[in-house]
Amino acid sequence: MPLTLRLPPLSERPPQPPELRSSRVAAWLTEMLTREPGFAARAMGDALAATNRTSVGHSRRLDLTEQYWKSAALLWPRLERQFTRASHPLQGDDLDAAKAALTLANELSIAYKRLLTREASRRFTFGGPRRIVALVRRAFQATSRVLANSYLSYAPVPSNTWYDAHDIYVYTRERKIHRHPVTLDQPEVTLERLYVQSLLLALANPYGFLPSQLRMVLNYLQEYAHLAKLTPVPPVHRMAKAVAIVPIGHDFPPFSANKGGSGEGSKLFLLTFDLAFQLQEQIRELDSGGPLPRDVGNTEEARGPYVALLRRLLRQWAIPPARQFNRLPSRARVVMCAGLPGVWQYSRGLQGAPPQGQAAPPPMTQCQVVNHTTGGYALRQIDAAPASLRVGDLIALRVEGRTGLQVAMVRWFRNTLNDAMLEFGCELLSERPEAAAAAPEHGPESSLLPVLVLPEEADADAGAPPPQLAAPAGAFALEQAVSLRRGTATGFAVLTKLVEQGPGFDLYEFVPVS
Repeated sequence: MPLTLRLPPLSERPPQPPELRSSRVAAWLTEMLTREPGFAARAMGDALAATNRTSVGHSRRLDLTEQYWKSAALLWPRLERQFTRASHPLQGDDLDAAKAALTLANELSIAYKRLLTREASRRFTFGGPRRIVALVRRAFQATSRVLANSYLSYAPVPSNTWYDAHDIYVYTRERKIHRHPVTLDQPEVTLERLYVQSLLLALANPYGFLPSQLRMVLNYLQEYAHLAKLTPVPPVHRMAKAVAIVPIGHDFPPFSANKGGSGEGSKLFLLTFDLAFQLQEQIRELDSGGPLPRDVGNTEEARGPYVALLRRLLRQWAIPPARQFNRLPSRARVVMCAGLPGVWQYSRGLQGAPPQGQAAPPPMTQCQVVNHTTGGYALRQIDAAPASLRVGDLIALRVEGRTGLQVAMVRWFRNTLNDAMLEFGCELLSERPEAAAAAPEHGPESSLLPVLVLPEEADADAGAPPPQLAAPAGAFALEQAVSLRRGTATGFAVLTKLVEQGPGFDLYEFVPVS
């Protein structure tokens, strides 16, 4: 069966022919690597795009594409250091760097897919499947880079990326080379394993990761992705947990079977039972004081966030919660501000000028509700001067048509990259936040710090979670007793559980003590 992928058309006589002489291209790429990363990536992406749309001999195209790949591999880390440290929505040079990195990755993916379709169309091949395996490997590596750059910049995955990735894998199954080692020195790394790594990454809700967390997940997948099994045979329980559906013939990633979705067309099934058992065992060992992986660090401060990341992966890959409520479309207006200090001040109900000695709260910025559930909102920033946001930020919301202030946490981003517009999702934490103050037990009056109390709901049942306290990052420790001033009353509380750690704050559950 021939391999047909969705590639841009070729031109025999392009209006501006690209440079195709290997030595000239090599010298030019070397010179580009000395330039500013964003400029170099844009120039390389434009040159490769022109080459991808020009008729070129197979061996010449392969040689040129490999040169671009090696140069891009040196350039991407420099680009990432620029745009992953920026707040969102991305603007200016940071936005240009993210767009250039993604464009270059996508053009390399197109180049390798064009080479692969040409090799797959040959009637006779010499040397067995070695050439096809090498090109499939590069195609999957380029796809992985496209996905990584999309997720790091919180941008949409380019069209046809998943369409072609699914078709390439099906082609390898038909040729019975899907479990062929990609290199002789790494017999355990197969073409199927590279594809499964991309599937698991997409299944992990990557738009909610911090850039540093995404790198940890990529490292984790390189070691443990082989525990997931890909099969065309439907499992006995189609709606069971630890089962994901891979939609062949569609341009979207896998989705958990218990979340429903499109039932049209052929499909594969990704089974993650063994991977879930591995995660559970690792979490148990880390909770017992076991050593952390080398890429995580060896400090106790890193243990909590890493265990939380593994728990999140376990939830996404094995026990994803089915949606209880449908998202409802809306166009309501919202004003918001981000950061614990601003949320604290607005929770006080400040009107007009702040008291002497207090800084003015940051201005509220305009957003629009895209859709909502009982547990949160998807919002779009529409302000002329949008607020800077990070995944995990604490935000205060005033929604048109609702009374009172709501507090939420940013859970995911989606950048358009074209007009610096940002959509983001936030999970509601409280509809009755209280601005309070806290200090270590028996600490002096001067040590009181502004904290936010998220109280229990008035009608909460006996099994409801305890109240929570958001404090400046590092101010207190787990199981510490604190003096807590709420309004005019002062009492004591014990911080019993670290729930979240976000930019600039720690969120604890606490128990009041008489």
